[in-house]
Amino acid sequence: MKKIILSLAAVLVFSLTSDAQTRKGTVLLGAGSEMSNNEWTSLAITPKVGYFVQDGVAIGALINFQSDNVDKSTYELNNSVAEIGVFGRYYVSNNLFTEVSLSSQTVSSESYEPITKYAQVFENGVPQFDADGNAVMSFQDVEEVVENSDKSLNFNLGLGYTIVWREHFAVEPFMNLTFMNGERKVYNSEDLIVESHDLKGTNFNLGVNFSLFF
Repeated sequence: MKKIILSLAAVLVFSLTSDAQTRKGTVLLGAGSEMSNNEWTSLAITPKVGYFVQDGVAIGALINFQSDNVDKSTYELNNSVAEIGVFGRYYVSNNLFTEVSLSSQTVSSESYEPITKYAQVFENGVPQFDADGNAVMSFQDVEEVVENSDKSLNFNLGLGYTIVWREHFAVEPFMNLTFMNGERKVYNSEDLIVESHDLKGTNFNLGVNFSLFF
């Protein structure tokens, strides 16, 4: 029983100390993980830096660039995430906050796939021409690096709770709703072509931020 009381007291202390971290002039540095569509993504997906322009109100920027590549003997595959945007945070109470953000995001992944393309005909490595000197063209099945990508403008509306630990560090569970509008390019393995589609919709996300206040 004593341990339970001490634990509740500790949580209460953390809750009561967050007000000092949100005063005017405080700098906020944060990053976290997010769960969307029931899958956890990697940590540090949205690093951000903010400044409290008045007590309980912060504005700032978020920027995220990630990339990795796989080298093969004849080709290279690249995967990347690029996001840049702005955000605003308002503390409704000492710990409970709302946050809105607007960002531009590009997510791309490459694969080596068969694809149909209209190209010049070669025979034994020699380009073919007709009697008038024009290149002989035809639809051909070849293997190339294919890119699948999402390019979108995202508006996020969220709600979170700040739990301060040791004055400057905080854990912030949150939830948000993302409204997106953009373009999606996907490889159609049946028709062997890359197709473009409008990317519109909403996503509900859960996650946790890890923030520093100083």
